[in-house]
Amino acid sequence: MQIYYIPCPDKESAENIARTLLQEKLIGCANIIPGMSSMYWWEGKIESSQEVVLILKTIKGRDAGKNLQSRVQELHPYDVPCVMALNVASINDSFKNWLEQSLK
Repeated sequence: MQIYYIPCPDKESAENIARTLLQEKLIGCANIIPGMSSMYWWEGKIESSQEVVLILKTIKGRDAGKNLQSRVQELHPYDVPCVMALNVASINDSFKNWLEQSLK
């Protein structure tokens, strides 16, 4: 299993990305977590903003990761979106089976 961490500017853009990837069977599940405060360098100065965290769950393998990353970059409103893949060390069998079935 692989988890993707993707900060978004608002709930609407996170929902749009999640819904599209679900319809395209690139992910089996998405979590949208509101209320994140972010600070970062942008164009030579420190900025801060409120963001929404989008967490995507999928099965690692084949070209799924490349396809997922390129789709997120197409759909994301940021010029430079963060699309961070995290490998999952362990997962319970029932959730893994459900996730695999969801991606068929």
